[in-house]
Amino acid sequence: MTRRTTARWPGLIGLIGLIGGCSDVTEQRDIHYDPRDGANVLDIYSPPPASTPRPAVLVVHGGGWTEGTDRSSMASHAERLAAAGYVTLNLDYRLTPNGGQYPHAVQDCFCALAYARNHATELGIDPQKIAALGYSAGGHLVSMLGVDHDDDVQPDCAEATTRVEPVAAVIPGAGPEDMEALPNVGLVQDFVGGSLDDVPGLYRAASPLYHVTAGAPPYLLIGGDDDWFVQFTKQTEPMQQALEAVGTSTHLLRIPGGGHVFNRGADGGSWEIPLTSIDTPEAQAAIIDFLDHTIGPPS
Repeated sequence: MTRRTTARWPGLIGLIGLIGGCSDVTEQRDIHYDPRDGANVLDIYSPPPASTPRPAVLVVHGGGWTEGTDRSSMASHAERLAAAGYVTLNLDYRLTPNGGQYPHAVQDCFCALAYARNHATELGIDPQKIAALGYSAGGHLVSMLGVDHDDDVQPDCAEATTRVEPVAAVIPGAGPEDMEALPNVGLVQDFVGGSLDDVPGLYRAASPLYHVTAGAPPYLLIGGDDDWFVQFTKQTEPMQQALEAVGTSTHLLRIPGGGHVFNRGADGGSWEIPLTSIDTPEAQAAIIDFLDHTIGPPS
């Protein structure tokens, strides 16, 4: 079933109300999910202990897959999800130009997923109920966690002793789904490893859109209709259509006036905060609702 929603922003007061109530969340920092690389660490945000295993969410940051970005940009999202009852793992991964070129960043995310499943008992989570949320480059990476692949993205880290299967639900915010539609973007060329003319096969291999098959988990796709980088009509909508064509349950949330970093606002004339489409109160409410209906609600 497909649900398409157009959201408007009620303002900062609503946002503050949604992000409150995190006082019972505990945090464990700098856990190495792949000790071979010092950058491959994650923070775990846990709600109060429960009598039964909880659903969990992997959170993946954006920033163009490139050095100078890290998981701190997603910390508020991780805290918010944990306050809602989800054990949340906020991870870093290898970045370009120092080892993050495709498929390494994708492999790192699969390795973190394997870590979550292998340590499910001690983390108090249900290994079959792990979702993934990401923004921008992180949206791309979590989309890759939900679709079928050849073995080229399977990690070789110690946690991945067997094939790592996709997550149970996916929430890409402004995630590039089709690298072929971004042939002249330097960040994409750095991530893929060359121009579209030089490495056309890698552009397809690195695109979630071209890996969609029957059996994909449910997706909540979020994007702004004023996004100059990840255009809603060229990235988000085609991915939704491809998923729908194979019978996957999808939900599409369009943020009027939403840009990639800055937003012109629903009225088209004002520059508003929050800064990204997944920061909007509508998106935050939709994310929790989607998780409650796919991997939750937490007990």
